[in-house]
Amino acid sequence: MESDIPEKNNISKMRRSDVIVVALLLTSYVLFCAFTFLNNEALILLCSPITCFLTGLLILLCLGRMGDFKTPSLLLALGIFMYCLADVLTLVNTLFVHEEFIDDLITIIFLLPNYFFGVSVAVYFFKKLKGRQFYQFLINSFILTVIGFIGFVKLLQHLGSFNTLEDFELIRIYLYFFINFYIIIMVVHMIYMIASESGLKGTNTMIIGIIVYILMDIPYTWQQAIGNDPENIYQNLIYMLCMMLMAHGIFHQIRHHHSFTLKAYTYTEKAVKRTTITVVAGIALSIVLMATGFLSQNEFLYLLIAFLAYWIMTSTLHNGALNEQLLKQQDLLTGLYNRRYLSTVMDRTVQHSRDNGERFAVFCIDLNSFKPINDTYGHEMGDQVLKEFGKRMLDLPSDYISFRTGGDEFMMVKKDINKDSDINDTALKIQKLFNTPVKIESYVFHLSGSTGVAVFPDDSEDTDVLIRYADAAMYSIKHSNQKDGYRTFDRSLVEHVEQHKYLESKLKDADPAKDFALYYQPRFSAENTELIGVEVFPRLKGDDSYTAAQILPIAKETGIMNRLSRWIAETALRQLGKWNEERDTELFISINLSPLQLLDQDFVEYLKSLARELSIETRLIHLDVGNDVIMGNSGTAKEALQRLSGYGFSLALNDFGGDDINLQHILDCGFSSISLSPALIHRADSDPDAGTLIHAVITLTESLKVSASAVGIETEAQEKKIKEMGVSSLQGFYYGRPQDCEAFEKSFLLPT
Repeated sequence: MESDIPEKNNISKMRRSDVIVVALLLTSYVLFCAFTFLNNEALILLCSPITCFLTGLLILLCLGRMGDFKTPSLLLALGIFMYCLADVLTLVNTLFVHEEFIDDLITIIFLLPNYFFGVSVAVYFFKKLKGRQFYQFLINSFILTVIGFIGFVKLLQHLGSFNTLEDFELIRIYLYFFINFYIIIMVVHMIYMIASESGLKGTNTMIIGIIVYILMDIPYTWQQAIGNDPENIYQNLIYMLCMMLMAHGIFHQIRHHHSFTLKAYTYTEKAVKRTTITVVAGIALSIVLMATGFLSQNEFLYLLIAFLAYWIMTSTLHNGALNEQLLKQQDLLTGLYNRRYLSTVMDRTVQHSRDNGERFAVFCIDLNSFKPINDTYGHEMGDQVLKEFGKRMLDLPSDYISFRTGGDEFMMVKKDINKDSDINDTALKIQKLFNTPVKIESYVFHLSGSTGVAVFPDDSEDTDVLIRYADAAMYSIKHSNQKDGYRTFDRSLVEHVEQHKYLESKLKDADPAKDFALYYQPRFSAENTELIGVEVFPRLKGDDSYTAAQILPIAKETGIMNRLSRWIAETALRQLGKWNEERDTELFISINLSPLQLLDQDFVEYLKSLARELSIETRLIHLDVGNDVIMGNSGTAKEALQRLSGYGFSLALNDFGGDDINLQHILDCGFSSISLSPALIHRADSDPDAGTLIHAVITLTESLKVSASAVGIETEAQEKKIKEMGVSSLQGFYYGRPQDCEAFEKSFLLPT
């Protein structure tokens, strides 16, 4: 069998017990050979069990180092000890007792090693092959055994002496031969299925030992069954040598730490055809042999049952494997390949492109305006829309390979890109595919896709990097003014990709309490420039160059967003409580709320209970919500915001005026303030139109009894202009950048 010790290239030193047993075994076998050639019966009978016992003992010494393969090795040793027991009984009966019933018992015991060897091989395969692979191995071995067994029986009939056996003895011999054929087939399977770059190494001696032992035992047992004396003192030397080869195989594996894998059975359409052809050919040949009289009707029936059983069982396993493979590689909703199968397809495409000197392009596509469909019409309607896009992508020619990589995210690989114009043509084709309205029943939906492109091998030969590049290009176009366009990757995006990769590695296993710090940025009253509040931002400890806008999306991807959000809330509220205890006037704390937090009922309840636990009034907790958060989940977001407002939290709609302005949100969701977009603030002192828009927004919010804050002030001129327009609070780099707690206290809280 094999050791599970991983250091394949090391050779272990022999233990003292190993050296002693090996030396005694070799000495015993040399003496056994010498006494055999001298034909000294008494010493032969004495040396045989001693040599056999030492052989089994050598395997037992290896068991503690066999790991998962201890059981099959133990069974191999037990088979050898059965032979040893029979030898001991032979010695006692021949020299001292002389009882016939003991000879009969010895004959039975000598049959047992074969069974132990067979069970050992079966257990080995059971440990190496799991589930469907193991059943396929048993079926293959069975059908080959049936064919070989019937052929062997025909040979015995041809040789004669077949009818001299009684029915019981014949059945016993049949069963014995069948089991031994099965063992041989399994061992041959082992030779075929063991995959090793440098051959079978020590395992080959074990396999040779088992095969030769059984091949010698079959004619020996047959001769014994028909009444002939099969005894041959030289044959016993070979039996013993076979068992020593088995022990050598085990010992060699232990010393050299060899570990082998088995080739897996493949379940493909070609494999199905091969199975069908094999079964049909086997049945046809059996019919011919029966018609010519070579096979009896019963023998033909046995073969027919075996072939049909093989075909039915293999087909069942194949269908199960295909279904399992389908689940692993296919998105069940759209029928496209899924993310799990992405690396497999990419590896094949890379190999094909390299073999043929071709280029291929990766297109990452993100749907625009899809979430409102889910929220307004329900997920069933959203699924119908995704199915329609999946159908369109499946209808593309075979040189397009399409994937659904996320909820509303797709990827496409276009093979055989000969010139740059092919990239443009394909991108326009993709745009048309996603821009074409989707008609479902009486509804018509207008969507589009933001597309990023990267080319193999121009941009990278690493498929993971290539996908990152295409994704970076997609992200860039999605956050531009032309969402339904496309962008090819260029070097200016490398920094973004590397940054994403770095942050992903940092955040994957991050502990918020240990790996993050909270930074604070002041907010002042526009009326008297008094400190009235603080906005919090998470930063990585030891590297504060990455902003919350860079960190939070990747925190969501890596699955730590929930833990990070709770840590931010708890740290911020505890710090707020401490500051307000030390001050005459209260500060509020402003926390940005992501879609994940907004839609998480547990987080909302956690925030409420945390405020109660720390005795902080909810009105002092300002929750900043982006317009895109509401647009993406309008129905559920509205309910969540109304609930937060009902709990007394102050809700602020941030980046107002930077994107679509939807006044309905202010009326429906309970917002008490808005934060003007920094994009407007930066133009306030230089662009009259921007100033007019800001003034109009502030006038409107005042009429709705909603306060307006200016966030992003960077110059004195901006501050002066904004103050004239009547905002309630001011924030920006002009007053101070986000700082850690200690620096913030020194700058804004300690007396000067």
